[in-house]
Amino acid sequence: MPSTTRAGSYRDVLLLPNALRTFVPALFGRLSYGLLPLSALFTVQQATDSFATAGLAVAAFGLASLSMPLKARLVDRYSQRRVLPPLAVLCASGLVVVASAGTTNATALVILVGLAGVFAPPLGPSMRATWRLITDNSDLKQRAYALDAICEESLYLGGPLIAGLVISFWSAPVALILAAVLMVVGTFGMVATPLARHVAEQHDGARFLDSGPLRIAELRWILLVIFFVAAGTSVAYICVAAVAQAQGRAGAAGFVEAAIGLGSVVGGLAWARRAHTRSHWHHLAGLIAVLAVGLLVASLVTNLVVLGVAMAVGGLALSPLFVVSYLAVDDLTPPHQRTEASTWINTANNLGSSAGASLAGLALDRTAPGYGFLAAGILLVLISVALRAASPSCRRNRCSP
Repeated sequence: MPSTTRAGSYRDVLLLPNALRTFVPALFGRLSYGLLPLSALFTVQQATDSFATAGLAVAAFGLASLSMPLKARLVDRYSQRRVLPPLAVLCASGLVVVASAGTTNATALVILVGLAGVFAPPLGPSMRATWRLITDNSDLKQRAYALDAICEESLYLGGPLIAGLVISFWSAPVALILAAVLMVVGTFGMVATPLARHVAEQHDGARFLDSGPLRIAELRWILLVIFFVAAGTSVAYICVAAVAQAQGRAGAAGFVEAAIGLGSVVGGLAWARRAHTRSHWHHLAGLIAVLAVGLLVASLVTNLVVLGVAMAVGGLALSPLFVVSYLAVDDLTPPHQRTEASTWINTANNLGSSAGASLAGLALDRTAPGYGFLAAGILLVLISVALRAASPSCRRNRCSP
């Protein structure tokens, strides 16, 4: 049965050898992904005067995450030290080109952002793989996962906030360049430790062509759930940007979006202080329902402060949702597939975000943001109800999405 750990145990995790030396720079690198959506959105929107194009550009970056499992396999085979730095340099270079190109060609900007996404280094999955090494021969893995998820969600508090400040005082392209710098600096710092030389058990070349952990039906079900949750959340982010832009305060979108990160951090800390004995499926259904409530309330308001409160309420569920997902993945997959399976969680999240951003961008050129919040909230309600209905059979049998 799933369970989480007490917040007081986080200190034990950070005191493990190489934990701080790896985790701190990794957080700086992952912070770049917190800045990226808002800075890329407004960089492209201001260049093309189109939210549809901006949404497609953000979607292109997320769609490129289809390459993430392959990159994770390369990391397992050749080590983080040999794979992650070149990826970070290539991705950051693409972002700098987007920020400084000065073009208004919509197609070119979408392609450039998408190409940058192809080379985005899988820092989150790589850090979780490192946590497995750090916590080897201890009982602290679940605690490390909880810490990692809470800190990652904290980046989605700090990332939009920093992006909003930079956009307000300088410009969106400057925020995008800052994201590129953080990516390179964080990645190089992360791989400076001895653990970055680790190479997983070697596999033959066919491994690059097979479906790996995707053969597990329960994992496919979790990925489908993550996809739809990410789509709904991405719609909400784009709608927040549209509300702020309509009120002539584009930079304020970063502060409002940061509210969901704040809620996520609070929710993660509260979640980890309790022992949980119900099934993963039951937890996912309840957490998604909380997120849905926040989005449905957001559909009724336009005041940016009230909107931020509604987003924070929904955000209470996000960090626990990913903790539960990663723990479920470890329960479902054999040890040699856990890094790749964890990567598929991120891939499903990014693909869902891409779908949501693309649809929201197209819709916002034709309708009000409130309808976007409403549609996202209804989608999540349906997912929660479906999980509630499916969870008994998932406990007894294998689930098939």
